[in-house]
Amino acid sequence: MLISSDVKQKIVGVTTLFVIFAILGTVFILERSQPPNLAAYERQSQKIFESAKEQFEHMRNVTLPPDIKLSIYTKQQAIDRWGKERSELDIANIRRQENIYKGLFLIVEEDSLSGNTDEWISNWMAVSVGNEIYVIYENFQPWDILNAEATLIHELTHIWQPSLPAPTNYDTDRAYTALIEGDASYMSDHYRVRHGNNTSFGGLNYNHSLSDFTDNPQMSLVYTSIPNSITELNIFPYIKGKTFVSTLVNDDCWNKLNRCYTPEYMPSTTAQILHPDKYFTGETAKPTHTPKPNDDNWTIIPNKYGYHSDTYGEHFIYVILGRWLNDTQAQETATGWSGDSFTYYEKNQDFLFVWNITWNSKQDAAEFNQAFTTMLNFTQANVQGNNIWFTNSRYLTITCNPNTQSTLILCSTDPTAINPTFFT
Repeated sequence: MLISSDVKQKIVGVTTLFVIFAILGTVFILERSQPPNLAAYERQSQKIFESAKEQFEHMRNVTLPPDIKLSIYTKQQAIDRWGKERSELDIANIRRQENIYKGLFLIVEEDSLSGNTDEWISNWMAVSVGNEIYVIYENFQPWDILNAEATLIHELTHIWQPSLPAPTNYDTDRAYTALIEGDASYMSDHYRVRHGNNTSFGGLNYNHSLSDFTDNPQMSLVYTSIPNSITELNIFPYIKGKTFVSTLVNDDCWNKLNRCYTPEYMPSTTAQILHPDKYFTGETAKPTHTPKPNDDNWTIIPNKYGYHSDTYGEHFIYVILGRWLNDTQAQETATGWSGDSFTYYEKNQDFLFVWNITWNSKQDAAEFNQAFTTMLNFTQANVQGNNIWFTNSRYLTITCNPNTQSTLILCSTDPTAINPTFFT
């Protein structure tokens, strides 16, 4: 988990997916009616912590910092430390994301991105801050040696990982996070396999970002109030990231994976994570221009990284389409993505977003236009004239431009704002 998107991972929280672990036949008891003696718990935790450090250095052939410490926290201590109220900026970012996600039919009108932070934190197994790892007394089981040590190896991976630059957009952030979390998930699985457990957990010990509350409310499937589409976005770095990392390791052991942490070799798009061949050939996002409204009264609201425009990328498009269309159609359509640019505006009580997406070919652009239109029909949005849809006080239009191999999506609470001829 990233406490911030700049420089390096600071805090890594790990939660357990109760339902999936139950299906896998793995017993994780997260609530104890009779907690173990604290002194014995600390001794056992410290014992496997020392072993995990040795195992990590041996597997990865690296040296960890000598000052890494292990501490024990209760759920309440974790909540007291990290369950702080959101700032005004956090709340503004949540409102912005909700408008965008609802405007794109990613979530329904009744859904909220304001998750219960305390509940989320209370299900962590472990969290790392700087060079210190905290295990949560009620959740982390040091006597389940294989899985407990695998969890610590996951955390040690984050402590070892080199610094990453601050991302400027959503898509790059997801790509960086896929590298970071995919690496840690792969390492924990790799440890299990080396020690006789051939059942991969699929990277299901998720890490979370305290700074990503605006995009990532509770990530675990145990939170049934979180829409499946948001869960799909949030688990991407762990599931697809681990697959990406596995491809690198299988291709050249640890060398190509370690090289990913150098600036010239960092993955920059979710398309590279989904299609490692694009990463190997250096295929990046094409520069894409977002047209500006002629009405100067619209004020740009920066993305959470502080930039005026954003890029959402292939995986985001896949999730949008996949909420309404079959998986094959959503995947094949999104694969044609080549680049995109997204700008969000507000004026008084109204909002407007402009999303221009570039495709690999005219056919790809046409296919997306058709798929998105089909999706709009499934949402039962009301057709308002030519190529305009209306629902929940929002108006949306989509325009395909075969000359530029692009599609332009406009959405606003102001019906006069979505005419493409009003943009330059």
